[in-house]
Amino acid sequence: MYFRILLYTCTKTKLIIMKSNPITFRADEEITAMLNTLDDRPTTATLTVLGLFTAIHKETIRELKGRFSRKEILALIDSYKRSSPQIEMMATNYVLVGHTKDSERDFKCTSSNNANLNVLIEKLKLLTSAQSAILQLELWAFSNRNKDEISDSEKFIARYI
Repeated sequence: MYFRILLYTCTKTKLIIMKSNPITFRADEEITAMLNTLDDRPTTATLTVLGLFTAIHKETIRELKGRFSRKEILALIDSYKRSSPQIEMMATNYVLVGHTKDSERDFKCTSSNNANLNVLIEKLKLLTSAQSAILQLELWAFSNRNKDEISDSEKFIARYI
């Protein structure tokens, strides 16, 4: 199934159409079935999910603030320079724990950033599924951005410490 979405916003007094390009994507049967449980109209259901994800994303970033040290965030950033997480596995904190252990064993990502692996692992074990998923998504996105762009690691780190 294909969806074409035009994003818009509404105020109390008037409808404002935002300039945007249509977004087209292909949804598999599982995603299509889930969207159909929300609304018969694919665009409405998709916008509902995107709106909910945006709210969860924002709140989860707020929840994660102060949980990790600067050194721990640097170690996690370093570990995601070498990975492509599977979306289906991102909501499991034990996958994040395993990834962190593997990145230390194979590339010394934690020790090279002067972070304590055992302390970091214990913090990761306490994450909820939403926190684990959003943190991994953020780390992967930051570590794999267009290499032509200069990534501001200090700005990224400040969101979490």
